[in-house]
Parts: sequence; structure tokens; C-alpha cells
Amino acid sequence: MMMKKSWQPGKKYHPAFWQWQKETPVAILEENELPVWGNASDTVSAVKAMGASMVRYPAIRWGVHSYDSSEFLPKYPGLGNRDLFGEIFTEMKKNSIKVMAYCHYGVLHRHAAEMHPEWLAKDAGGSPARWNGKDHHYRSCMVNNDFVHHMRKAIHELCSKYPIDTLYLDGPTFYGECYCEHCRKRYRRTYGEDMPDRLSFENGSRQKNNRLRDAAVSGIVKDLKKELSEFPELPILFNMTMRYHPIHGCGIPEETVKWAQGGNTTEVHRPGSFWTMLQSVRLGASLEKISMCYLPPGPYETLRNFAMVELEVLSGAYLMHGATPMLGTVSTFLNDGTAGKLMSEQVEKFSRFPEIYYRAAPIKEIGLVYSRTSAENFAWDEPSKINDKFSGAFRALLNEHIHFDTFPDTRITREKLQGYRALFIPGGISLKNECLETLREYVRDGGTMLVTGKFTLIGENGEPLNNFAAADLLGVDFISGPPDAPYRAREYRETGPMHGYSQVPEVYLQLTGSRIASVVSAKNLLTPVSDAQVGIPELKRWLDYTIVKAHDNTETLANLYLPAGGAFSAPLEFPLGTPPGITLNHYGKGKVIYVAAPIEEHYERRRLPETRKLLKSLFGILLDNKFIIEVDAPPGIIVNLTGDGGRFFLHLLNYTGTMHEDGYAVEYIAPVHDIKIKLSGIPGECTLKQVGGGKTLKPAKDRTFNIDRLEIFDSYIIQPEN
Repeated sequence: MMMKKSWQPGKKYHPAFWQWQKETPVAILEENELPVWGNASDTVSAVKAMGASMVRYPAIRWGVHSYDSSEFLPKYPGLGNRDLFGEIFTEMKKNSIKVMAYCHYGVLHRHAAEMHPEWLAKDAGGSPARWNGKDHHYRSCMVNNDFVHHMRKAIHELCSKYPIDTLYLDGPTFYGECYCEHCRKRYRRTYGEDMPDRLSFENGSRQKNNRLRDAAVSGIVKDLKKELSEFPELPILFNMTMRYHPIHGCGIPEETVKWAQGGNTTEVHRPGSFWTMLQSVRLGASLEKISMCYLPPGPYETLRNFAMVELEVLSGAYLMHGATPMLGTVSTFLNDGTAGKLMSEQVEKFSRFPEIYYRAAPIKEIGLVYSRTSAENFAWDEPSKINDKFSGAFRALLNEHIHFDTFPDTRITREKLQGYRALFIPGGISLKNECLETLREYVRDGGTMLVTGKFTLIGENGEPLNNFAAADLLGVDFISGPPDAPYRAREYRETGPMHGYSQVPEVYLQLTGSRIASVVSAKNLLTPVSDAQVGIPELKRWLDYTIVKAHDNTETLANLYLPAGGAFSAPLEFPLGTPPGITLNHYGKGKVIYVAAPIEEHYERRRLPETRKLLKSLFGILLDNKFIIEVDAPPGIIVNLTGDGGRFFLHLLNYTGTMHEDGYAVEYIAPVHDIKIKLSGIPGECTLKQVGGGKTLKPAKDRTFNIDRLEIFDSYIIQPEN
């Protein structure tokens, strides 16, 4: 596997039949039951006020439809003879607005459930499974071939009746557990055993059922694609969950997308915080197709919208990652146009420079890998632990301005890894054997890798191993995990047994290697990797590390510092010794750094600047201190580099100010001054030309650019000077 040199451009742009959809902002119009609008013409002005040139409207929702008539599905009972979808379709086309047909896939309206009780999902006791509470609708099953058949035929019927521009599937989704006869029969046929009444990760039954769900979801989209073969250039989109979901409700998106053109990657209500939303955006970009992201005008309300700065922040986050905005919502703009001007301005940014925002790909340097395999095989413990590790790594790299893009381990192939100078696999506790062999080849041919903690200590099928499956790559052997010590919630030195440390209440890395010692300003060169906060009863002590033995030719950069004793000024004791904490192994032409504690998860918990600076030093070793870009700015400045063939683009997003993360509202962004940028990887001289602003920056003698002020979002064209 030949390794590319630094500063390789993204994939050269080759337009696909669906590229127009990627470049088209979509306004969301709901209400397929009792619409808030009287005539379809009422909605046109709202769509235009939002700056959209396409509208998404429900044609099939909850197993009922909103068009004239159907041979395969019941009609929403309140519509009578009215053809709501047809009215919207006709009016939009009359005004040169494209139409995306929305089809919800996974829930049954009460009316549909009464007509087709055989389509219902079942709970473990055999009762019909409700959706969203006992008084709401019902859940359908994606394994029920009769239901799937009727949905597929109804969608074909819809496409035949109306020449829609795009098909959007909200699903296919398993909304919770299902123990219907169809699920039980498929489980028995596949595995030769009965499906238990309680699926669990402990006995492997949930993993088995998850594999069936993955196949069912991607199979539905595959068969639908075949059903719609007479519409070969109709883009098909689907709803997805980019981060791990324990019961695989939406399947594995990177598998389903093989039969579709992309889909929704961020929801209306941001998932926890801006930072986790940004993870979904970057993971969505890794699908290399269409990534749809909701762009609401401030808080998601029905009769009001808000011209809040959050709209600009989310817009910038999408722009810099090539995501397509889904604007929420038309019904709001029927009642209030407050956010219209600001939203239209943001949409206009998407439209003016498609070659920059939609036809460029991330520059490859560091690949941050999201390990679905680890999450599934480690879920018996707690799947959120894998998410915490990935989140910590993601946030640390962003905050330290280390350039990276991200993708799931299901996409690790020889071709995918071409061009990456380093990989980071946080929480890579379990990998497929084929994937591990590809990683060996990648490092052997000159690639580099950073891994931590229990990397490959669980086999590809979830079985615990006695040693790292990748021990040869790491250059260390596994000895043990933390001992069973008498930890207490609020133990620290002054309250431990005999007023000393028990074994072992705190864990540090003692930096011995000169190349990373400068990270720590303290004289003892210790940096914490456990959670030893005191005085907060609700916080449980967090300890996670491995005792390893280094191979003969493996270099130790840091030790694990594991103190015990120390009562009444007595010397500290080290009953576990000071085993290797950070090691560097040369493997073929490449290098692997192993850290014996998940420092990325520690950053997720504590946000210590020292932790992310240590990560940068480790990547400095892997990359020979030749980073593609170096940025001197506050940690709230987010950087991304993209390219198309020989053209390169720098994107900067400012997320520094008052965010109210608990309320999902960005109220104020503080302008940042004097940002220093050094493009170390680009050969020769270059300038930065501001996109849309006409401002051109020239470098200083040390090739550093100074951006005197960043409000919220800016992009620059990197122009080499001939």
C-alpha cells in the first residue's frame, strides 16, 4: 500500500446524477393530516421567504397516504377526497420549486393498524407494540414481508403518479424491540435456535438480532431501488443514526447508503450539544454522498421563528463539511417571517459557491476512526463508553486544531486508507480480523497509528482475549487491567486507609521521553489520566488503564505512575511498579504509539488542555512534526481543510461565546482577533483569498498568515503563487 506524501488534495470532482440535490436547500413542510394552510398557494411565499428552491412534503406517513388514492395503503381518514400531496406538488411546480416526497417508514397510524393488524410489531408478550406512548400510534416491523411489500408498491405508485424530484424515507426504522412471529421465524431460520423473550448483549442474542436488523433495513432500500428502476436518476434519501445505536433501529448507514444517495445526518433537535451534532456532520460527510442537516431558525417552534446567531453557526458548520440544509419549517414561516432574511442569507452562501462547499472533499492527513465493531462487541458493558472515547478524541483534536476527518471502521479498506498519514482509533477494543490485517498492511507500508487502552482485547465476535490481537503492531503484551482495590466514591490521600493511598486511587502518566516532556510544566512531569476529583459525592471515581509489558525493541515514552501508601509522610509505594504508559513501536516502514490509558475519554470527562496538548505531541512524533496546518487560536475555533483536484480551501468557524448548551441555543459569538495560520504542508508560496469578501492575505516571512478578525464563519481559497 503506497503512502501519499503530505498535502494531497481531496478527490477530484466528478458530478453524479444526484449532485444537484446536494446543492439544493430544502424547506420542510409537515402537516399531511389537517394542514395549517388553507390553499397550497399559501405555502409558496413561505418557501421563497426561507430561500429554498425545494420543498419536502409527506406523501406517506405512518402507513397512510395523503395523495388521491392508493391500491396498497389506506388514506389518512380526515382527508376524504382531497389530494393534499397533489395540491402541493402542482403549486410548487407552477412556481419552479422542486418537490421531495417524504415517506415515513416504521410507524402505523391507528387507522392503518385497524385495517392491517397483521403489520403490527409485537412486544415480548405478543401484544401490539405502541409508538410514542400508549395513546399514540403503533410500530410496524421491517421484517414483515407483507408490510414491506405494500410500502414498496405504494412508493412505486407514488412515483408513477407524480414526477417527484427526490424520494425521502424517514427510516426504514425499527422503533424499539420487536418479538413478532416474523422476527422470531427469521431468527430461528438464521441461527437454528429460538429467539429469547429478552434480547441481551451478555448472551449474544442482541448482537445476532442486530445483524438481522441491519440486513432488513439495507435490504428494504436495495429492493426499493430495484422497484424504482424505471426512475434511474431519482435520488433516494433515508434517515439514519451516524453514532452507534444499541438496537440498530436504522441499521448501519454506511451499508444502507450503498443503495441510496445519502440522507439525514442531524436531527432538528440537536443531539446533546453542538459538539456531538458536529460529530454527526463529519461522519455524514464520510459517506461521500448527500448529507442532509436540519437548519432551524433558533429554537424549533411552530408559530414563531428567531433570527438567532445559532442559525449562522449551524450554517457555517454545514458549509465547511459539504452538508445540505433542510430548513425548518414552512409552517412557522406561514405565521412569522422574523428569521426569513437571516435564513435566506445563509442559504445564499450555500448556493453561490458550490465548487467550494459541495464539490470538494476533506484533505487527508489524520483519520479519526469510529469503531462500530467495538461499540457492538463492548455493549454488554456500556456502549456509551465507546461514544465517550470517540467524543473525547473528536473534541480534543478540534480544540487543538489538529486537522482530521473521520469515518467508521466498517469503511476501512486499502483504498480508503490511501493518503492518510496517521490513524487514531479511540476505543478500538474490537476490530474485524480483515480490518486488522488492512491496518497491519497500512502501517507496514509507512502509515502511522495512535491507539489506547484495551485496543483489540476483544475478538471480532465479542470474545475476550488473553492478549491484544494487535500485540505485534503495538509492540506490547497485555498483562492485566486495574486490580480489584477497595475504591470509595470520595477517597483521596487525606481520607484513605491510614491517611494514605489505597491501591490504586489515582493514575498519572509520568512523561519520560524528551519529545513529550515539554507538555507538562510541572517539575514532576506527571499528567493525570484518571478521575480523582474530590468533594463531589455524586461523582464516581473513574479508573481505566492496562498493565503491559513492552517488547524488546519498543521505546517507552512515559510510565504509568500508580502510587499507593504514603501515610504520614512515608514514601509512596508502587506495588504494580511503573509499567509502560506510552510506547512507540516501529512496524515495517511505519510507527504505532500506544497509550495504556484512554486519555481521549479522560479529555471527554475533564477537558484538561494538557491532555489535548499531549495528543498533539504524540501526533507530532508520528508525523515527524510536519503538520499540514498549524493554528494559534482559542479552542473554540474549528478548522477544516478541503480540496478538489489541485484547489484547496480553508474553513474557519467561531464557536466562542455564550452557547447555553443545556438549552441548545447559541446566543452570542465573541469575535476572535489575530488568528495565526501556518500552512506547513503546501509546497511553495501561497496566498489566502477570502470567499465572498475579496480580501487577500499574504504570509509573513515565516509563512504565517494573520487573520485579524473572525466573526462567525469564513472560508479562504488557498492560492499557490506561480
